[in-house]
Amino acid sequence: MNEIIVVGDVHEGINFGFQIDPETGLSARTLDIHNNFTRAARFAIENDAKLFVIVGDLFNRTHVSPAFRELVRRDVIEPLKEADISIWILAGNHDQPRNTHKGTSIDDFRGYPHVGVYRNPAVEKLTIDGKSVGCIIVPYLHPTHIAGLVREKLDKETSQEQMFHQGQEVLKKWIKNRAEELDADFKILFAHYYIEGAKLRETACPEVLPSEFSFNRGMIPDNLDLAIFGHIHLHQAMRSNSTEIVYTGAVERIDWGEMDDKKGFIAINLFAPNKWHFEELPTRDMLKIGVEVGADDEPTQKILEAIPDVTEKLVRLEVTIGEGLRSRVAEDEIAEKLRDAFNYDVCWREKSAEKVGFTNFTMDPFELLKNFIEINYSTHPKCDALLNEGRNILEEVLRED
Repeated sequence: MNEIIVVGDVHEGINFGFQIDPETGLSARTLDIHNNFTRAARFAIENDAKLFVIVGDLFNRTHVSPAFRELVRRDVIEPLKEADISIWILAGNHDQPRNTHKGTSIDDFRGYPHVGVYRNPAVEKLTIDGKSVGCIIVPYLHPTHIAGLVREKLDKETSQEQMFHQGQEVLKKWIKNRAEELDADFKILFAHYYIEGAKLRETACPEVLPSEFSFNRGMIPDNLDLAIFGHIHLHQAMRSNSTEIVYTGAVERIDWGEMDDKKGFIAINLFAPNKWHFEELPTRDMLKIGVEVGADDEPTQKILEAIPDVTEKLVRLEVTIGEGLRSRVAEDEIAEKLRDAFNYDVCWREKSAEKVGFTNFTMDPFELLKNFIEINYSTHPKCDALLNEGRNILEEVLRED
């Protein structure tokens, strides 16, 4: 039996600037992510699950296009309703507003009787196959929320460093008390946080920021059967004394820092010896090709020989080339060799002094942004993050105009 299905970090609504359907405005890469989310919902239906939990970051932003909300409604919310499967949606750092009074896209689903949306800590109890299941729910809280929680409990102002430590103590006590009060056959913690010691990938869109509130293992009580977390895109398991902690990981690879990661979701078998297992989902291949062209090389041939079969793959071709050799490259031949890729980017890095201008003239704001980032930040570890966030800002500004 797979009584509870848990997914995390879906990021519906994330923007990709390629393979855009002109009618819907959606990238085919966006649909890769959505289709895996849908596969998890179908698994829940086919296995007669009782509960479908999204442990944060259903959406990539607090407010996303209606097209994304409709995809989720049509392919996940409604089918699970028809199958009589309850849904719990925890706010994550991407879909939890800093202002608690503001609505979000996840709130759109509150009208369904089978859907619970959690933006504040809560406790739920349900019965599955005659057994009681107690659930402690801790959605993502921004530092401002933690500061308010500390002020409420301790009735005093503190520094941020003290506030984080005191916030951990306040939440630790709250979770411990709830776990002790729960009279249930099986107890689970669902949360969306980084736990100190969890493995991270060097991604272009980092999930853990230096200033954010995090958990430590001591905050997780020993009388839980399982603790399931979202937030970290890498699936992994660890322990806090007798309690097993599991990260679901993301349902698809979000960026190039995750190119080798397996993606999937967690299926919980409440009363089996093995309480959970990881269900792997199909992912699109990501291929990074590095080529260095020297003065004695025939540039085009050297690059072509380095390119393997790229059919339906995401490809990043990074060419380091000596100054003055770029003009000798037959870029049309390179493009022809890459044309069967799902999408490809070619990044040219000349062995010369840092450039500050553009090599080609264009009025396309997205192309200008890409050129600027590639010329000035191509070796920066957060190059992709700069480009992704810049695209988001441009889209919002142009939409307003």
